[in-house]
Amino acid sequence: MSDLESLSGLKGVVATLRFYDDGTLAEAAGQLDQLDMQLAAELCYANGRIMHHGSDVLMTLSGTGGWPPRGWMMMGNELSVCAVAEVACFVRNREASFNDVFRSLAELSQK
Repeated sequence: MSDLESLSGLKGVVATLRFYDDGTLAEAAGQLDQLDMQLAAELCYANGRIMHHGSDVLMTLSGTGGWPPRGWMMMGNELSVCAVAEVACFVRNREASFNDVFRSLAELSQK
């Protein structure tokens, strides 16, 4: 079983993916088709870059370091996207333990 498949096994996780530094899809597992996974990889990469930009602005305005983001979450009514570094997953809000999801994402992002 791959690392992404083990993350997909968490309650509420619909799909998981890992993407490269340019936003292209590296690998995926779960209930989305290939085209949707590729688009999700681009979305996750772009959102991660936006988070880093916001962090840079916050550090500049505050005059204090220590704000680099490691991950992010975009929450919808029924589904959410959670990401840490280059690993992301889609989860059903009512079924997922977000603590478990982010713990697993953090572990996978270090591999």
